[in-house]
Formats: sequence, C-alpha cells, structure tokens
Amino acid sequence: MLERSSTQTLTSSPVRSESRRRGVSWSTAEKKIRKLHVAALDQLTEDESRRLYHLELSASRHAGKSPRHVLEQAKALVRS
Repeated sequence: MLERSSTQTLTSSPVRSESRRRGVSWSTAEKKIRKLHVAALDQLTEDESRRLYHLELSASRHAGKSPRHVLEQAKALVRS
C-alpha cells in the first residue's frame, strides 16, 4: 500500500499549488503578468503583447510547468 509523504496533505490541490522555491500561486502569477503587461504596453510589439496575454491566460487556467515558470517566461519577454 502507498503511504502519504510528510509533505502531502489532504487539502493538496493543483488550484492552490504554489511554487516551492518562491511561493508563487497561480493567481499571483496571473496578477503579476497582467501588471507587467500593462506597464510595458507602450514598448511591446503586437506579437509580444499577444504572447503576454497568452501567458496570462495560461496562469488563469493553471497551465504550464509551474506558476513561477510562467511568470519567469513573462518577465523574460518584457526584458527582451
């Protein structure tokens, strides 16, 4: 029989999952990506803006490797 590890809880949920390193939730990642998008709107091309929008949607749908990973993708896009 499988045993529960010490880090697992009964309330574990992908909806509430957070990055273990920085504690970024999906909703926090979504908000930060939206904030980055609005702040950099004047500097972005249409394609970059579209990509940020899709990353925001990914965060809202909890799609991707982790919330931190999606947020880092957005930051890299704004820096370029």
